[in-house]
Amino acid sequence: MFYILCFFAYSFLGWVCECIYCSIPAKKFINRGFLEGPYCPIYGCGAMLVIYLLTPFAAKPLLLFVAGILVTSALEYITSWLMEMFFHTKWWDYSTYPFNINGRICLKNSTLFGIMVVFVYYVLHPFVNDSINLLPHQAQAILCILLIILFTYDGVSTLMALLRKNKDFLEVENSMKELVKEFKTAQIFPLEEPISESIRRVLDNTDADEILLSHIQKVHDMVDSLHQKRKHTHERLSKAFPNKKEALTRTNIEALFKTIHNHLHH
Repeated sequence: MFYILCFFAYSFLGWVCECIYCSIPAKKFINRGFLEGPYCPIYGCGAMLVIYLLTPFAAKPLLLFVAGILVTSALEYITSWLMEMFFHTKWWDYSTYPFNINGRICLKNSTLFGIMVVFVYYVLHPFVNDSINLLPHQAQAILCILLIILFTYDGVSTLMALLRKNKDFLEVENSMKELVKEFKTAQIFPLEEPISESIRRVLDNTDADEILLSHIQKVHDMVDSLHQKRKHTHERLSKAFPNKKEALTRTNIEALFKTIHNHLHH
């Protein structure tokens, strides 16, 4: 139970730090979290790794600092890669920061994490440890059960919304492939023609209008439907990660629809 409560304590404190760090520059409150509740699991995992993995370096602050940078940077990089692979979205991007690695980690944040590791190990953890131990055993058990239930529900509902998005986007992708197939079958443009010329000629070819409009409308309906299904989760995560980069977004698809629609009706 102690380890579970530690995990949630540091997840909450990490969420507080993230909210402060992002809200101050934005001059407004940003609920910075992948999940609905006030916690960032990556901080809970990071704190547990640091506290129990870096114990051999406890007597040497400098080594603890360096080891902390390595552990937290590795955790952040792996988390970024996994989330992008599963959800087809880059949730944070440090590409504009100096000394970054694939935009997933950067020297500035890694250094801040190293400082945080030293602070957590020598200052914060003794306080968290004592605070948890002040709670009666029964209270710890009840709190653990409640937190696990809420966290599980939150995690499952968020994951289901994002995985449903992936499934719906796959349908959109398949529909776009059908559109390309229709173009090829109708021989609207030769395959050896550069794509820029192909697009320009297709849009200028009035014979393509009927095919184009029917498929575009199909894709439009799919995108609108999937957006409504996950509207709450989408809006919450967009506010929490305003700079996230999705492989496919409703905004850029809508822009494409509008451009094609305007062209075809001129």
